[in-house]
Amino acid sequence: MIRPHALRPLALTLVGAACLAAGTAQAETSPYYLGASQRFTHSSNVFLTADAQAKSDTVSSTGIRLGIDQPISRQRLTASFSANANRYSSLTALNNTDYALDTRLDWDTVDRLSGNVGFSSRESMPSDAAALATGLRNLLKVNSANVQANLGQVTMWSFDAGAAVSRASYSEALYARNNTNQMSLNAGARVTPASGLTLRAGLRHANVGYPNANNDVRRNDLDFSAIVSPGGASVFNGRVSLTREHQSAADRNLTNWTGALGWNWKPAGKLSTSLNLSRDTSNGSYDFTTGALNIASSNSTIGTTLSLTTQWEVTSKIAMSGSLSHARRSLDNALTIGTGVLPASASDSTSSLGLNVQYAVLRNVDVGCGVTWSERSVTSASAAGLTSPYNATTYSCFGQAMLR
Repeated sequence: MIRPHALRPLALTLVGAACLAAGTAQAETSPYYLGASQRFTHSSNVFLTADAQAKSDTVSSTGIRLGIDQPISRQRLTASFSANANRYSSLTALNNTDYALDTRLDWDTVDRLSGNVGFSSRESMPSDAAALATGLRNLLKVNSANVQANLGQVTMWSFDAGAAVSRASYSEALYARNNTNQMSLNAGARVTPASGLTLRAGLRHANVGYPNANNDVRRNDLDFSAIVSPGGASVFNGRVSLTREHQSAADRNLTNWTGALGWNWKPAGKLSTSLNLSRDTSNGSYDFTTGALNIASSNSTIGTTLSLTTQWEVTSKIAMSGSLSHARRSLDNALTIGTGVLPASASDSTSSLGLNVQYAVLRNVDVGCGVTWSERSVTSASAAGLTSPYNATTYSCFGQAMLR
């Protein structure tokens, strides 16, 4: 692992090298890239606690970026690695180095059989208040792998199957009972009865283990989904699933309707908007875009999220993006407490608003600034530790330089 104290001089060296090369035109784009970044972030509420206990601080994040995007015959290999040395001005006990490694191989054969294999490893401070409110330097590490295969992609009927595994662990012993091991299997059939319409039916099974709480969750889903492209600027997608969960250590058997709705709108080449509505539980939640299992830092029996994102290329050098979201969750700790202990429950609502501006100084050099405001209200709670109300405003500015 890269040592935190060695990251800053390496990043500054890369910045200088990238700046020298940024103005030089290249005959063709290299499949490799190398870069460095510097970000300063000020948060009004670092630990996401109630206003009376809120602590503000400014953190400096010095990072490196590495990556490859290389076609290999009919296959394609992509990989990226990033790491940041995070140094706090006042709360120095939180100083840490985060990293993220993502690899993916897309493969294709001559017999209409294709698929992908992926692996990722990352570690950083979690973003949920339940894992921060104690004020400890608590890092969440997640390793995951997935494989997916598809048969008959260019035909009216096609079939898919895949598997995914993940392991999530916290650095602080206080949160060890929330460590999870997940495994998921999926299979489905697609049909394209008309141009611009794709329908899918599928089955999913997931096992979620809490090794430090001696508990396991089995989840089964029956999925029905559709993608509709009516032409023009809009694409619609939807999924509805019948979800059933069974817990081994306590009486927490759940049956829910889960799913998602999405609308992507791109009226012009410089403007795009995405509106998404999702409803799901935290255990065994599957990302249909990446094929990986989602990791949640709280045990949500059901959560509903509405989000809106917009990106606008103002000019060839200036880009703006905005985001708006609202989420409601029902929580309990039934999965991480001992047998015979009554679980606590809570519910909360979180709203967030963000705005970012980015400017391309040179071909390979970008700078930008952004602001994010978020607020959480706890509508009901029978025990502390599941969630907490907070208000937080975060300002950040960054610069990055890349060699390609």
